[in-house]
Amino acid sequence: MTPFVFDSLSASKQFREAGMAEGVAEAVVSVFQHAATMPDISHLATKADLNAQGALLKADLDARSALMKADLDAGSALIKADLEVVKADIGALKRDMATKADLAELRAEFGARLLQQTWMMIGGVTALVTMLNVTLKIFD
Repeated sequence: MTPFVFDSLSASKQFREAGMAEGVAEAVVSVFQHAATMPDISHLATKADLNAQGALLKADLDARSALMKADLDAGSALIKADLEVVKADIGALKRDMATKADLAELRAEFGARLLQQTWMMIGGVTALVTMLNVTLKIFD
């Protein structure tokens, strides 16, 4: 950018000729001169700087995204493997565990056998008592 050229001597002379006091004319010229100077903008970012930074950020984001996707894929594979183990365990539990119907059948079978053994014991005791009575009558 071309610097703005300002002739301060000529401007001050024109102000004085217009009837402005010398001190005021010099102050006005000084303000204009200060306003006309280009500020130092070397520390500001340019479009090229922003584009370069944007490209770096995009590359970093792409790399992080790829890492996250790889981590998610690995985690997903581990979770799937764990789920298969859990499914197998549940299948084994279903095979090995009794149902309510199985328990009711077992209870009925147990009750029938208990009743059968009870009658057999009663029969056995009755037979023993009878044999004891017969034996006692024989030796009496």
